[in-house]
Amino acid sequence: MLKMKKLFIALLFFPAILLAQSGPKIEIVGGDNINTGNHKRGQELTYDITFKNVGDQDLVITGVQTSCGCSSALAGSDAVKPGETGTIKFTFNGQGMGSVTKVVMISSNENGSSTKNVQMTMNMVDPVTLNPGSIITEGKVGDELTQKASILNTMDKEIDITEITSNTPVIKITSDKMILMGGDSANLEISIKIYEESAINAAIIIKTTEGEFQIPVLVDVKNN
Repeated sequence: MLKMKKLFIALLFFPAILLAQSGPKIEIVGGDNINTGNHKRGQELTYDITFKNVGDQDLVITGVQTSCGCSSALAGSDAVKPGETGTIKFTFNGQGMGSVTKVVMISSNENGSSTKNVQMTMNMVDPVTLNPGSIITEGKVGDELTQKASILNTMDKEIDITEITSNTPVIKITSDKMILMGGDSANLEISIKIYEESAINAAIIIKTTEGEFQIPVLVDVKNN
């Protein structure tokens, strides 16, 4: 009698389990919170959000929206069969500085009609950080001043330094590296020769594969 009761209870819950598992079901590959890493500030970026149908019926994406007009998302129109994957193309205009978060709202035929929110986080940075940001010093005619500076690659990819110059011949610069991997830095040795009794107002110009950057240089020349 006890065995019959257990069998009856199991049969009672078995259809409910089947019902709970039936239908299409969307799952974001890698989770609902996606960090895309570092990106160049002001430059548009795109990212493919990959999702999988972990249900047992065809999954249809019925609509995609984003949390602001500075971003957009677009999904394919084809139904995704059970066990297969699809992609949603996310685009962000690159505005902002530091960590930026947007939400992608994906509507599908899961449970008849439902919406899944995916949080997209992007770290918007300037490709390089210059230290110091400017050089201010003083000297007198005949002096040869030496300064140091560094260039840090803040991106997750290689940056090549194509040229380091100055807009005045009295400033000479050498660098210990011309190729910077992600997170790597180059050290600059700077020589400033004072030839006359007038202030030097110039700049060090650093040309890279991610753009041109400058370190302003101001030298106050004292009388002998």
